[in-house]
Amino acid sequence: MQDNEKIYRIELTNEEYEFLKNLKKEFCNKLSKMNNKEITEYLKSFYPEQNLNFEKEIKGTVYKVNTYFNKDGEHTILTRFFEIFQK
Repeated sequence: MQDNEKIYRIELTNEEYEFLKNLKKEFCNKLSKMNNKEITEYLKSFYPEQNLNFEKEIKGTVYKVNTYFNKDGEHTILTRFFEIFQK
């Protein structure tokens, strides 16, 4: 982490946490019924390359999201995504 970066902690209510937990469960269940090719195409539909860098305003604060890729990396964004959902 660089000196000028900030870490933000997001606190959820129990209801919000349960909602996200159930959403993750439903999403994983849906993916479990697909083969690898179907999963790849499904996930690509969420994250087309041109939409990876964007700005979004939330409650008066503008958040800028930029995505960078290591061309020599061993993992793709999809493999990282799978690893996150396996945890």
